[in-house]
Amino acid sequence: MRRHTRRAGSETPQSGEDSFLDIISNMVGIMIILVMVAGVRVGSVVDSPSTDTQPTPEAEIAPPESAAPTLLTAAEEARGPAEPTAAEKTRYVESIKEFVRLREEGEKLKTEVDRLNAEMLNVKNEAEGARAEYLELTGEIAAAEAAIEKAGREKSTTEQERLKREAQLRRLDSETERLRGEADRLAQARPKAKVLENMPTPLTKKVEGSEGVFALREGKISHVPIGYFAERVRGYFRTLHDFEKGTFEDQMGPYDGYLFRFRGSLHKVRTQDGRTMMNIVFDEGEFIPSAEIGETWDEALKADSLFRQKLALYLRPTSVITLSVYPDSFGLLREVKKFLLENDYTIAIRPMPSGKNIVISPNGTESTTY
Repeated sequence: MRRHTRRAGSETPQSGEDSFLDIISNMVGIMIILVMVAGVRVGSVVDSPSTDTQPTPEAEIAPPESAAPTLLTAAEEARGPAEPTAAEKTRYVESIKEFVRLREEGEKLKTEVDRLNAEMLNVKNEAEGARAEYLELTGEIAAAEAAIEKAGREKSTTEQERLKREAQLRRLDSETERLRGEADRLAQARPKAKVLENMPTPLTKKVEGSEGVFALREGKISHVPIGYFAERVRGYFRTLHDFEKGTFEDQMGPYDGYLFRFRGSLHKVRTQDGRTMMNIVFDEGEFIPSAEIGETWDEALKADSLFRQKLALYLRPTSVITLSVYPDSFGLLREVKKFLLENDYTIAIRPMPSGKNIVISPNGTESTTY
């Protein structure tokens, strides 16, 4: 179905439909009149084959009463009716041709009238559909206008609320600025307080039980694997069979970023039954760190850091964490110490001189906790 769009200043679909129907009706009327005229012309030609002996209407309707019937002679009856002239035959043939032509035109006009009637019906149906569509569009336009009007009212209400909120926000900003200025004046009027952080400092005692050693060097913290290398050195002593030399020196690693260099000595010991035995003595071991060893404190605090993994190897109730601190890492010591105390670890601190590696020896000093 064709859709009719409404333009500004144009007629409605109902007025256009009435105009079109009027034109169709006028055409049909004209065609009917033409058919009637053609029929009348055909009738007049058939009724008057000769224009020379055309009777008057009065003679056709009622013949004169004085005219008496005449008797035809035998010769006249034998001759039969008079033979029409050539002119009469010609006029008769022309009349028949005109009649045929007019009848064909009448059939064509009837076909055209039927076609126009069908088109008029289609136009009427389309006009009814267009009218229904027009009514539907009119309803939609009315609904849209109502929605626009409602949205306008809501927008007006929303705009008023926004203006109220902006005014309230400006008042709050002004009050905040006032309170901030008051706070600044009060802060300037009173002395600044110093925040003191309390660190527990119990009495010192020697380390007993397992000990975990961490080195604080160049602002980084690293685990010193003393227990790992101690087990490896014991196994090394059990495999030692060269007793010709009095001393020996070797190294292991690296492990956890440290290379362990150690030395020992062999001592003859005489038993009570007179036998002589060789006693292997561990004299000293040095932990040599690699160049990129250790983690920054931010890295060490991560859940998957090496510091947390190694710290988890030591139980809080039975272990002591010893911190070997170099002069360039005393700032880091404060953070590590605070973290360990908050997590209930017992700690010991050993200051280390710059440029010296961590060394363990049976003749060294023991760590003390606090």
